[in-house]
This record gives sequence, structure tokens and C-alpha cells, in this order.
Amino acid sequence: MYKYSFIYCSIFLLIFSSALSAQDYITTKTAPQKLRDSYKKAYSYTQGADLAKGRKELLKIIKKYPTFINAYLVLGETYRAENKLDKTVEYFEKAIEIAPDYDARIYYSIGKIAMIQEKYAEANDQFTKFLSYPKKSEELDKKAKKMLGDAKFRPTALANPVEFEPVNMGENINSERRDYFPSITADENVFVYTVQKGQGRSAQEDLHMSVQKDGKWQKSIPIPGINTNENEAAQSISADGKLLVFTVCNRPEDFGSCDLYFSIKINNKWTKPQNLGQPINSKGWESQPSVAPNGDAIYFTRGGARGQGHKDIYVSHLQKDGTWGSPINIKELNTPFNEGAPYIHPDGQTLYFSSNGHAGMGNFDLFISKKQVDGTWSTPKNLGYPINSPKAEEALAVQLDGKLAYIASDRDGGMGSLDIYQFTLPQDLRPDAATYAKARVIDAKTKKSLIASLEIVDLETGKPFVQSLTDRDGEFVVCLPIGKDYSLNVNKKSYLFHSENFALKESSNKDEPLLLLIELQRIEDKPTINTKPIILKNVFFATGSAKLKDISKTELNKLKELLEQQPKLKIQINGHTDNVGDDKDNLTLSNNRAIAVKTYLEEQGIAADRLTAKGFGEEKPIDSNETPKGRANNRRTEFVVVPQ
Repeated sequence: MYKYSFIYCSIFLLIFSSALSAQDYITTKTAPQKLRDSYKKAYSYTQGADLAKGRKELLKIIKKYPTFINAYLVLGETYRAENKLDKTVEYFEKAIEIAPDYDARIYYSIGKIAMIQEKYAEANDQFTKFLSYPKKSEELDKKAKKMLGDAKFRPTALANPVEFEPVNMGENINSERRDYFPSITADENVFVYTVQKGQGRSAQEDLHMSVQKDGKWQKSIPIPGINTNENEAAQSISADGKLLVFTVCNRPEDFGSCDLYFSIKINNKWTKPQNLGQPINSKGWESQPSVAPNGDAIYFTRGGARGQGHKDIYVSHLQKDGTWGSPINIKELNTPFNEGAPYIHPDGQTLYFSSNGHAGMGNFDLFISKKQVDGTWSTPKNLGYPINSPKAEEALAVQLDGKLAYIASDRDGGMGSLDIYQFTLPQDLRPDAATYAKARVIDAKTKKSLIASLEIVDLETGKPFVQSLTDRDGEFVVCLPIGKDYSLNVNKKSYLFHSENFALKESSNKDEPLLLLIELQRIEDKPTINTKPIILKNVFFATGSAKLKDISKTELNKLKELLEQQPKLKIQINGHTDNVGDDKDNLTLSNNRAIAVKTYLEEQGIAADRLTAKGFGEEKPIDSNETPKGRANNRRTEFVVVPQ
């Protein structure tokens, strides 16, 4: 049995609708009884699926009563039921000629048809007209504004296509099944995605992974220890490849219809998956996670349980006590419609996501937004056509360098119903440049791995950028946006700290990731010989001067803290220069710089008898003086623990 609706209201309701202006036309309210009876008879035919008979009766009515508005509306709806959209518009427009203000919803309906027919100027006019009426439902008002945005966006997008040449990732990744939701590690050696097996109620999702060898992705395998006979899907692998967050649904012990779970990779094996718990998981629906580059936040999608209500993007930040904070709704990204599949790039500043609420090309489009200085997010930008199409584009992942992106698509020529493709991301849609530092921390004597604290500080602001611990293997991976200089301090109780300087302000790419082996020296109870020098790589002076730069305070305060924690420790501060200039002048400069560090520590409360200072000039180079980089390494300040 056919049932027709005139924009969410049964046509039957129109029988009893009333005119909004002076009656120079006929409605069901003002019609004589004979007309009402004829109309009800014709209407009953349309409801009984006899469209031809119903239309015949309606046309008879119009011939006799040419200003009877309701007959035109029902005629239009019968043609829409058969997808004869031009005829639908024809009768709707006749209704407007008779009574332009009878029901504003007719403009909305014509606008929707214009969108289907790609008549965007017409759609623009119709939605604008509809929105000009003060009395309308909140739901239609919301949808009309959305489609008006689409009508304005699409002609420009179609006229200005972005560069897009997707390449199928091939049989080692894709299958005859559905393959989607890609994610990738910072070193670009591990690729994780979701595979759907079966159809309908028998469909099941598993997580697969592929490793890259010699520039080629190997045959993917189900991730050991993660998959079950139930669904595991919509995942995110951390930058270091040791944390996996994914979606699990409909398990009786969970908080809601779908929850987020996690697993940690230890000794090359994944731990038993655990529920992330509250407050991230709720009675509703949580899915589509994206782990922040340094593991200090999780972006995800939240909605009502079992499809109720719209979906929004949230973020939860890791707290100092190791728990997850209350999720925050990212209001700059979310609309009254659906947003999802957030992907935070390793730069930590660029977020890609899908939405059917912002102006776009079709069902779901992909968008980009960047975090501002004040922590808010920029107005989302559509990735453009043909990256976005009339179909649904719902998940994107982008490599560290921002050049190569991965997308799931059901385009023609694929291996299955949904395949993963890679493509070069247009320049203006790329994230900020980023690199990563990968290190292993060991005991200098035993060579055993150490769990140590690490802090990376933005040297320009003096604020911590990352505060974390190494994993059980003594390893860490930290993603660093290029364009800033950073200090790294690695410390552990009863050990001397280690510092590094990452000078990325002038860098422009990540061709050389920062790979480090950090050896921490244990502090002896009664040292009998000088320790190996600890270079203070974040202590800086004005050129040719012993005046400390303000950015040196971060590192010097770490040295002060070490001396406070080890009250018996005595150190010697050494100054060194390169070989440029006069030998005697260099010796004096290096000695004065060592004294400047000693003086600073004394001013911070460290007893003078625990500190000595000595300059060595250019006598003890650690690198070649033939290159700028080598000379910079030779210009250094360091300290050693002296015998007691």
C-alpha cells in the first residue's frame, strides 16, 4: 500500500489544513460537501496504490474547480512516488500560482527536487523562500539551512575540482570484502584497518594489519589476540604502534551499545583487550577513535544508543594521574546532524573528519579543521570534489609528511564492495609538517632497558609539550610539529638526566626522523672518578658572550632539581668552544660561560661549595670543526660528577 507524505506530514492532514490568506482559492475547509466527497474518493485511490485512477479523479476535480489547492498538491505527490520529478514540480508550481502562501513547505519540497536534479540556483531560491517564512518546524528549518549550504557549495566545487588520483592499495590490503577505516603508525611501517566478513546479520568485523618492507605493504593478517567471533572495528593505532584503541559492540558487560576498548603491545604481543571505561564510554554509543600523536588524548564519536539522536565528535585528555578526563564536545566541528570518524594527524594540530551537516557534495563528506592558538578549532573546510562525491566518504588517514592520504571508497573497479585507496593530498589540504623522535633508554653500565620520565618543552614558550614515561622496553616515540625548537629531558631517580635539543624551527620536512639511544648514568653513593660528561644541550648564550639566554632556564632548572634531590652530589661545569677565533679568547669565553652557569645555580640556592667551573676553550672537540653543524656541537656546556 502506497503512503505519501508532504514533507513529514501525511497528505491526509492537508485535507483539514486551512488557508493562510484571503480566500480567492478553495481548500478542503472551504470546499462544498460535494467537492469534499469527490476529493476523499480520489485520495482513497492514491492510498490504495491505484495512482492512475486517483490522478484521473483529481484531474476531473481540477477541471471543475481549478482553484482547489489540495488537488494540485496530491497530484504532485503521486508523480513523486513514481520519481516523475518534473511532473511533481509542475503541479506544485501550479499550486503556488493559485496560493503562494498556502503552505511554505511546498518551497522546501521543490528545493529538494532541484537538488536531486542538480539545479542548484533553483534550489537556492526555493530554500531561501522557505526560510523566509517565520512559522515552520525546527526540524525542517534545520534541514533547509543545510541544503541551502549544499546548493551554494556544490556549483563552486564542481567548477573547481581538486587534484585527486586514487590508487587501489592492491590485493595485500584489499579483498573481495569490505575494507575500511585505515590508520598508520608514525614511522609508516604498520597499517591497520577494518575488514567486514559476511553480509546482513551474519556480517562480522575484524581488525587486520600489514607491515611495510622494502617500500611494499605485505599481505595483511588478522591482528593476533585482538579479534573474536564478535565485532572489532573502527580502530586507531598510536604513533609508536604500541597502543590500539578500537570499537566493540553489544557485549553484555559493556556500558552502552558500542564501547571503546584498548590493547597494549608488550614484548611484541598485544595484551588482552580491556574496556576503556567511564567517562569515555557511556550508556550511549562510542566509536571511531583516533589516538592523539603522543597518546595524551583520544578523539572519538559519541551518539545515542542504537542509532538514537545525532552523532558528535568528542575529545578526552589524559590526566596527570593516568585517568581519562571527561569527554569534551568539540562544538566548532559539530552540527545538528552527524559528525564522525575523527583523525588527528601526528602534527597534533590538524583534524580530519566526516560530516553530513556541513555544506557538502553528498551524504557524508570529509573535512579538515586546524587547532588555533587559543585551543579552539577553525571553521571546517570541505576537502572538495572529487575527493568528496555524492556518495558517502567517511574515513581518512594521512601519513606523517602530509603528502599521502588513505581513503575507503566503493568506486568502480575495486576488488570488493569497499576498498582502501591511497592518493596525493592537495597542498592546501595538508597538515602541518611534522617529524618524530624515537628513542630507547638504557642503563649506561648494564645496558638494560629503563622505565624513565621524559619531558619535551617548547623552548619558545617554556611550556611542556609532552610529559610521559617510556614503555616497559624503555622506548618512546614522540611526534613533533616542525617549525619550533624543543628540549628533551629524560630522567630517572638515582640517575643523571639526559638532554637533547630538537632544532626544528628552520626545518621543512621529516626526511630524517630523530633516532636516539639514551644511556643514563647511575649516581654512585661515593663516586671515585669523574663521570662521563652530561652535555647541557639546551643551554644557550648570546653570540660571543657569556650572557645566558632566557630559554636556558628550563634546562638549568632541571639541573637544579637534580642537585636538590641529590644533596651530596658535587659537579664541575665545563665550557667548550669551536676553533673559530683566537685560542686565548676562546679559553676565556668558555671559562666565563661555565662560571655563568655556576652563578645561576648559586642564585637558585645551590651551595657554592658543591659547584666548580672550568673552561677548556677549543681543546676538547667532539665533532669536526669543518662544518657548521660540527662547530655547533663543539660549542657546548656540560657537567660531570666529581669524586667526593
